[in-house]
Order: sequence, then structure tokens, then C-alpha cells
Amino acid sequence: MRGRIMMMKFKRLTACVFSAILLCTAIPASIDAAPQVKSKGYVAGNLTMFPQLDVNVGEKVTITATIAKHGKIKGDAEFHFTGPDEDLVMEDVKVTEGKETYEVTGTFTPSEKGKYEIKLTLTMKGEDKQETTGAASGIIRVGDEWKYFFVADADSKLKGTIYKDKLVNESPMKVTQAKQVTGKIYRGNQEIYYLQVNDPAAEKGLQQSSLYKVKQGSSTPEAVKFAGDKITSFVMDGSDMYFTAYTDDNRAMLYKAKTNSDKKEEVLENVDYATVSNVWYYFHDTRDQGLYKMKLDGTEKTKLTKDDTRIDVEKGGSFEVYTDGIAYVDSSSRHVLISKEGKHLQDGEQIKGKIVDVVGDNMFYLDSDKALYRTQLASDKTEKIMDLKSDAIVEINVPAQYILYAKANNELYKVQWK
Repeated sequence: MRGRIMMMKFKRLTACVFSAILLCTAIPASIDAAPQVKSKGYVAGNLTMFPQLDVNVGEKVTITATIAKHGKIKGDAEFHFTGPDEDLVMEDVKVTEGKETYEVTGTFTPSEKGKYEIKLTLTMKGEDKQETTGAASGIIRVGDEWKYFFVADADSKLKGTIYKDKLVNESPMKVTQAKQVTGKIYRGNQEIYYLQVNDPAAEKGLQQSSLYKVKQGSSTPEAVKFAGDKITSFVMDGSDMYFTAYTDDNRAMLYKAKTNSDKKEEVLENVDYATVSNVWYYFHDTRDQGLYKMKLDGTEKTKLTKDDTRIDVEKGGSFEVYTDGIAYVDSSSRHVLISKEGKHLQDGEQIKGKIVDVVGDNMFYLDSDKALYRTQLASDKTEKIMDLKSDAIVEINVPAQYILYAKANNELYKVQWK
């Protein structure tokens, strides 16, 4: 029995060896005689989106994807969306080739609420003719817009609380306690940014402040230390921050920085107050006390005020940039309204109350009777839009035609007009 088993194993071994010999003889002697087939490779990349925090319907989202380089790109970068908006497309697509990576950027604007998945594929072909598919993906949730606002304590205007509210009949959420907040609260990628006054006693002129941020999910403010503690103005545009501040040797400087960076870049000296609107800087020059504009790339610097006009911000002079106009107070306490090209629109007693916005040929302002008015610049024809409540006004959005109020319990409510 044992001998028979050994004989069967020997026969199976012999058959395997014989089959292997036949297979080897079937392979061509020259490898060039048969077509060479290269298998496709795969490499995963990284995809980030801005903003990620509280993305709103109709808000432009910028994506940045990085994929390791495996040859030259074959075809175009392809994007695929999964989500409520089936017609969503990626716009402004740009591929930048680096030494070791490809960077792909683009923008999209969701029109419906919900969860979206974005997938990017990039086909590359190496020198050995092998194709590699680079892929990256990300998820973003689009919902109602958060509004951030500061409410001073009842017993002190020098401290209070920052809230956020979605205007969906729910109580506002506390974000953080804060000292006196000046200017607008800005939303970054995963955090909010705001200026906090260092010397609340200074009522006139420029107040020197520090920049703070509060990360998503946190209630603890963090000082943005690289910006310093002598900031006189601050504005955000996407992932870019622009601010004016005094240096240690008392020079007024305009800076720019990225929200994800810890470095600031000097833009222009002798600037103590600035803002940004539609790819333009609008700023106050400390040497001649004039008002200027300049493109964000540093070109087309233009003076908007006359040579004999002085805007002394240290003594309470100021300027404000609106949708289609600029208002300033000169050193003689004269109120003047000009276009963004420097054309005179109105001045003196014609400017009534507090200007809210200038849109087209109309100026919108609040008067002492707690009402919102509209004046036609060409004819001075005035009409009352609506009487306002006694509650604190958080925002008046003229292009979108609504007003936000903070009620006694700090809940926001919205009133539209036509």
C-alpha cells in the first residue's frame, strides 16, 4: 500500500515537470516579439476646501488638491460631484506642476443644501509608458448661514459675548466671552477672527487692538501673536487677511497674511487704516492724509481725494467703503461722499444720518427717528423704507434687502423689504 502511494506521487510530479517544459517551450525566445502590456498604477492625493466651516448656499468654495507626480498629465483633471445639486460643475480649474507634485485648484458654488462629495482624478503617463491614476476626494456640508455678532454685557460695554445664529427659530449659540470687540467678526476656514480693543478708554482716533481667533468646537480665544498688538484695522477676504498696524519704531504699515500661516508680509508703509473691496485696497496715507486705492497686486495706485483734502484719523476723521461709493470725514469735520473712482457725489448737510450703503444711484441711511431711508443721489428724492425696532441692529444688507435685529434674549430675527 505504501509503495502504491509513493508511485502515484511520482507520477503527479512527473506530469507537473513535463507540463512546465511544454510551457517554457511555448514562450517566444525574444521578449520584443510580443507586445508589452503595462499595468495601471494608482496614487491617492490630498484635497482640501475653503471654507470648510459653515458653508452656505450660494457661497463660492475653493478646492486645492495635491497629487504626487508620476509622469506627464494625460488629458484634463476630471471632477465628479455627488450631492443634491446634480448640475454642479468645477470652474476656474488650474493645474500647477511642481518638482514632485501636481497642484489642482478650482471653485464651485453649491445652490442647494446638503452633503456633497467631490472626487478628482488625474491620469499621468510615465517615461516607461505606465499610466498612473491620481485621485483625491473630500466631503463638504452646505447649510444655512451662520451670523456672528457681539453683544455687550448689560452692566458694561467693555465686555460681552460673541454669539452665532442661523435664523432658524432656534436659540443663538454662545461662541466665546470677549472684551470690547471692534469691527466685523470674520469667518475663516475652521475658525472665526475678530479685533479686541487694547485700550477701551481711547474714544476718538485710531484704537490699537489685538487679533484673536476661536477655533471650531472651542470656546477659548487665542491671540494671533504674529499680527502684534498695535493693529488699527483688519479685514478678511477668503483665506487672506489684511491689516494695518504700528511697528515697534512707530511706523504705520499695511500687511497681508494667510489664515493658515504664522507670518505677515509687508505691503505698503505709511498706511494706518485700510480695507479691501473687489480686488482693491482702499487706504489712508499718513504723510499727506489722503485717501488712496491700489490693486491687490500692488499696481494702479491712485489718489482719490484732492491734494488739499486732509483726513486726520488720529482726530476722529474716518472713511467707509460701500458697494458703490466711499464716504469720508475730513479734518474740517466735513462729510463727503465720492464714487470709487474719486468722483464727487455729495457733501455737507446733504448727507443725513448714518450712511448704511451706497448702491447704484441710491444712498441708504439711518436717521435719528430710527428709520431706514433711501435718497436718489441725482435728484435728492428721499423715501422712508421702513421704521426700525428699538432692538439692537446687527446687520443691514442693502443688496439682499434685509435687516437683522438682536432681541432681548440675543436671538436674531430678520425683516425683509421690497
